[in-house]
Amino acid sequence: MQDELPETPPTKPRRSPFRRLVLLAIFALTLPFDWGERSSCQGGPRTFTGIEILTERPENGISIAVLVLTPVVLGLLQPRIRNAIAGLLTEFASMLFASLGTMFCFVNAIFAGGIAPSSGRFYPAPWVATLASLLTVIDACQGTVERIRDIVAERKRRSAMAMNDEPAKPSPEP
Repeated sequence: MQDELPETPPTKPRRSPFRRLVLLAIFALTLPFDWGERSSCQGGPRTFTGIEILTERPENGISIAVLVLTPVVLGLLQPRIRNAIAGLLTEFASMLFASLGTMFCFVNAIFAGGIAPSSGRFYPAPWVATLASLLTVIDACQGTVERIRDIVAERKRRSAMAMNDEPAKPSPEP
C-alpha cells in the first residue's frame, strides 16, 4: 500500500502586479481634464483641473500623491514578499490607502463637480478617478483574500504533515 500524499490544489496564476499600475495610469490621465468649479467673490464660477488640485498647495499634492501611489507601490512589492503575514499586512495597508484615495476623489466629484453645477456642465474626470481608485481597493481586497487563503492552506498543509508523521518512540529507560 502506497503512502498517499495530501492532495494539493492546482496552482493558479497570481494576479498581475501591474494591474494597479494600469489603474494609476487611468487616474493620472484624468488630471489634465476639468474636475469641477469653484466660485469666488471676484466673479463667477471658475473651472479647475486635477493638476491644479495637486499643485495649488504642495502639502495637498503630497498627501494626494501618497494616497494614490502607496497602494501601487505595495502592489508591486507584493510578489517579492515571501512571508504570508507580512503580505497580508501590506495588502491591508494598500486597502486603507486606496480607500482614502477613493474617498478623496468621491468627495471632490460630489462637491467640486457638483451634482448639478450652476453652469449645468458635467465633469466626468473625478468620477473616472473615483472608479480607478475604487478598482484599486477591490484589487487590494482580492489580494487580502489570497493572502488569507495562503495562510490557511499553509496551516492545513502543516497539520496534514504532522498527522502523517509517525509518533515518536519512547526512549528505553535504563
